[in-house]
Amino acid sequence: MDDSDSDGVALGGGSSVLRVGQVPNPQVQRLFDYWRRYCEDGHLMPRQAFDPVHLGGLLANVLFVERRQVPADLIIRVAGQEIEERYGRSMRGMSIYDTFPIVKRKDTSHQWAELLRDAQPKYRRGPMVFPNERAFEAERLLLPLGDAGQGPPDRVAYILGVILYAPLSEAKPKLTAVSATLIA
Repeated sequence: MDDSDSDGVALGGGSSVLRVGQVPNPQVQRLFDYWRRYCEDGHLMPRQAFDPVHLGGLLANVLFVERRQVPADLIIRVAGQEIEERYGRSMRGMSIYDTFPIVKRKDTSHQWAELLRDAQPKYRRGPMVFPNERAFEAERLLLPLGDAGQGPPDRVAYILGVILYAPLSEAKPKLTAVSATLIA
């Protein structure tokens, strides 16, 4: 983690920065705070510390991704019911990269590579249109996790995500997508 702002928080190459307090959704703030409690001494929250009980009502919106080294890939291990309903199929075992062409949205696929490189949480909010032409406002938080005892404590081994959906209608104003590194 090289570049940092005045608070010493590492920033991803060229990514805009958003403070968690600027995110209006209390569920996103709560999950970020939960994750941050387990990040000590510049180390990532270890996967072993993650307890799904703390997610409560967010379980239907959870995405749990494993970083595979050989071949290099990000594999979805768990996708909550609401996520799978939006995509119209099971996501388990899929490469995250196979999901990119499925939806129509401003491309934020760069966030995955940034997260692996800088080990900083990524936030995205904006419109998504799924294959059935149903449009939603999607709000996504991606949190890097380590793997205690397996490699350096600041190496991303897993990604804990949450994706929240709200219906979009013709009456709603056009949404502008927000894509940023999320900091305290």
